[in-house]
Amino acid sequence: MHSSRRLIVIALLLTQTPFASAQAPEKDKATRVREAFASPYGKAMTAELGKSLRSSADPACLADKGINADQLEPRGRDIVIKWGTRLVEGLLAPIDRQISAKPFAGTAELERLKGNADVKRYLAMEEPMRQAKVLDVVFENFDRYNLVRCVRLRAVYPLGTGNEDLLRLNPSDATEEALDKFAGDSRSKALKRFLQLSEQAATAEAAIIKASQTPSMTPLNFFEGVEADLAELCIRTGK
Repeated sequence: MHSSRRLIVIALLLTQTPFASAQAPEKDKATRVREAFASPYGKAMTAELGKSLRSSADPACLADKGINADQLEPRGRDIVIKWGTRLVEGLLAPIDRQISAKPFAGTAELERLKGNADVKRYLAMEEPMRQAKVLDVVFENFDRYNLVRCVRLRAVYPLGTGNEDLLRLNPSDATEEALDKFAGDSRSKALKRFLQLSEQAATAEAAIIKASQTPSMTPLNFFEGVEADLAELCIRTGK
């Protein structure tokens, strides 16, 4: 996929979910990444990362550094959170600026509607999907960077590895079904209006995203240097 097109797709994945788009309560990007890793799916991805590190790290190097195998998973998690936050912040910062400069006409009404009990419940139900998208974007591009730079770490992203057990733990499909049912069964005018405005906001946001990408920048740029952190965990680079 062309790099600028890939940036657009990733940005859309990070900012949009069915119906409610990016209209969830605001949190800073670092908090969103940390919360995603603290979710059940995030813990499963972290456990898989730990397996990868334990199988890929150089045993002699670990002995020299005095690193125990059980230290690899939490230290690896911190590395991916650090660089994943860099990715998310780097991708979304220019979009946030553009959105602030050209706010959606219904933004004020959307903000008011967030105080409605049905809207709050919908957004709370939607959270696992948002978190899963953050995790998938981070790990997909972490793995791609390692592949391109010949970092000798076994991939984690389940769509890339075909890990069916991990794929089944992704809450996105179940969450989407629950949201569809909740919205379909609800008689709340506030929720219906919120979803209508959110869909309009998503369309406007997509246009902004397409206009704000830097062709020379790719998602892999945001992982530039991660191999040095991985080397501290005895993960080698090179063919």
